[in-house]
Amino acid sequence: MSNTDLLLPAGPADTESAPAHARQAHSAAVSIRPAIGDDIAAITRIYNDSLPNAAPIEQGTEAPVGGRRLAASRLAPFSEGTLLPWMELHRQHRRPLWVAQVNGETVGWLSLLGFSDRPACGCAAEIAVYVAGGWCGHGIGRTLLRHALREAPRWHIDRLMAFIWHDNTASRGLFRNNGFSAWGSLPGVVWAEGRSRDMLILGLELAA
Repeated sequence: MSNTDLLLPAGPADTESAPAHARQAHSAAVSIRPAIGDDIAAITRIYNDSLPNAAPIEQGTEAPVGGRRLAASRLAPFSEGTLLPWMELHRQHRRPLWVAQVNGETVGWLSLLGFSDRPACGCAAEIAVYVAGGWCGHGIGRTLLRHALREAPRWHIDRLMAFIWHDNTASRGLFRNNGFSAWGSLPGVVWAEGRSRDMLILGLELAA
């Protein structure tokens, strides 16, 4: 596995309602800036909070499911130490990593690291966007995505791709509502929490 394989593809969407403090702050301005080292704690927390709650595996129930091990489907959280090298790769490969903030609170982030290590594919990027659970449904993901669409050409990127689990309806809607269309699918490649899922590829060619 190469260093850039740690790309944090989108998992199941958080559909829980936002807490009161988030609803009250909905009208506050969202600011977006490049991520810095001090953001690693918030980036790690937001990613880990997006992982589905896993039911414990009972002893003696580790029989293969369709030839796949149940334990192998568990999505383990990342530590800050694990994500720090991933964060540094953005600088090394000259790819952006942005965070969204509301009143000083980091409420989401977006990365364009994916595909940066593939020969002759420097004009394409995989996009990953994550929003803090309490801020889902408040336009944070949309604001981050539209920022990326405006800024990507400055990074010499003219094609964006999102790799999305087929049952992640929130992410599918976000990207389709912003011009992305189906570019392909990888049937059954996702094995998470005891379920096989397709990985959908949604893409967008940016205007020159």
